[in-house]
Amino acid sequence: MEPVPAAIADLLADHHVLSLAVHDAQGPWASSAFFAYDPRGVALVFLGSLDTRHARAIQAHPQVAGCVAGQPREISQILGLQFSGIARRVEDPGEASRVLALYHERFPETRGIASPVWVVTLDEMKLTDNRVKFGAKTHWRRAAG
Repeated sequence: MEPVPAAIADLLADHHVLSLAVHDAQGPWASSAFFAYDPRGVALVFLGSLDTRHARAIQAHPQVAGCVAGQPREISQILGLQFSGIARRVEDPGEASRVLALYHERFPETRGIASPVWVVTLDEMKLTDNRVKFGAKTHWRRAAG
């Protein structure tokens, strides 16, 4: 696996909310969540109830897409990441402990919250950074090809 480019890792360190798109029998759906980046798994970690539409959709159709971006007013300041991957609820206690530690480090106020933990294992990412040059792109894929 190719290393994640520094520009993408920096964005994931500097931002904390993702938008996640899923699909269920009723059609497409999107949600937002606080996230922590797991560099070891190249994954995004988030918490969420099992009774949400996006949680039910993930369990039925785990392939997801999403983005991480700020809200700049000037086009020259646009910086954002588009991604796709496979989402799942973390059920292995060892893995859950490891990724929850990342999440709690980023959001210490969540330490007392009992909630299912989810990961999106990233397969593809595309960073757009207009601060470098209008339309500048950085790409990453988990697998070559």
